[in-house]
Amino acid sequence: MANERASVAVNGAATATKSRIDALDWARGWMLVASLGVNSAIISIPLLDHARWASVMPIDFIFPLFVTLAGCGMAFAFHRRVEPWGVLRRALVLVVLGLAFNAVVDLTASLSELRFTGVLQLYAVVIVVMALLHLVTRSWRGWALLTIVLAISHTVMLSSFARSCVATLLTPECNPSGPLDSLLFGATHIYRNGLAGHDPEGIIAIMGALVSTAAGATLGHLILRFRKDEAASSTRLPITTVPIALAIAALLGLAAALWLGPDLLAGGPVPPMKRLWTAPFALSIAAIAALLLWLGQVALPSSKFRTERQRRFWTPWVALGRNSLLAYFGSHLLMLLLNRSLPNGTSITGAFASLFPSAVLAQIVWTALWLTSWVLLCIVLHRRGWYVKP
Repeated sequence: MANERASVAVNGAATATKSRIDALDWARGWMLVASLGVNSAIISIPLLDHARWASVMPIDFIFPLFVTLAGCGMAFAFHRRVEPWGVLRRALVLVVLGLAFNAVVDLTASLSELRFTGVLQLYAVVIVVMALLHLVTRSWRGWALLTIVLAISHTVMLSSFARSCVATLLTPECNPSGPLDSLLFGATHIYRNGLAGHDPEGIIAIMGALVSTAAGATLGHLILRFRKDEAASSTRLPITTVPIALAIAALLGLAAALWLGPDLLAGGPVPPMKRLWTAPFALSIAAIAALLLWLGQVALPSSKFRTERQRRFWTPWVALGRNSLLAYFGSHLLMLLLNRSLPNGTSITGAFASLFPSAVLAQIVWTALWLTSWVLLCIVLHRRGWYVKP
């Protein structure tokens, strides 16, 4: 756990930077509210299930939003310099934590069947690649170009592979993730021991996640580009209003072109879908992230316009965002443990639900307590300047 006690910024440029970081944390905070609400489920809610294949469910938006906003945060972190050893240490810690998490998820799995892939491992790879690419370019134009190249490359690869599939359609039985991840990690060490035919955190998904983080980095560098102009501005409306609007239009336009355009290289269509983290899906999520970031800048004006009431009102969202790693992954792990069966055959969540006359009422009360607990924890940590980082 790192202790960061930030001093009050008094000059214009520092103030603008701080307000924009607050806007990023504000956006993360809303994403975490959704995440905490979803993983608090103690009853079966079909709407909260992941899409089985070529479609998108509401829950499929959450982690990609987290990754996209993380890309924006990396733009802030790496825009001056990159510390290779620090990045490598962070990635190694995430990989170890991810493997430990997988071991907790399946207590009966032996070492020979331990899943090597996972969300933390995906995040670790993304961090390393993003750091390396920041040695190549640190401008929004450079990152926009990288986003386009990564998106087109990922789409061409999937579309080309689809030529070998029945009706040129990617399916769980016919997609590059199954054979590639099985080859690299071994079928017993990937999602559902390879029986699912794909891995949602495997190599193909990581490539799609890089499209998300590159788009996030583009947004971050775009915001940094206008920070000095906004510091000198006398208007409450963010200077980035027009650039962000254009970025949203460009992201959606590219997503539509890759999805609805003619089949690339006479291959098959590549629809927006989370299972293979396709580029049309990643770019659409990035457009949502851009809108959240802009709304954050509107809701959290720079200090010269911000009132004490505004600061207190938005504290829960900013506090959640500052401890996004703890709230996102910690809540998943804790909920997993609370759902574990006790020696008497029930679980803590099951015992809680039995206290209420209906399952729906139990879910409403549990979700309210779950959200309140995590928000209060993050507010306390935020006020003390404590933030969980690998």
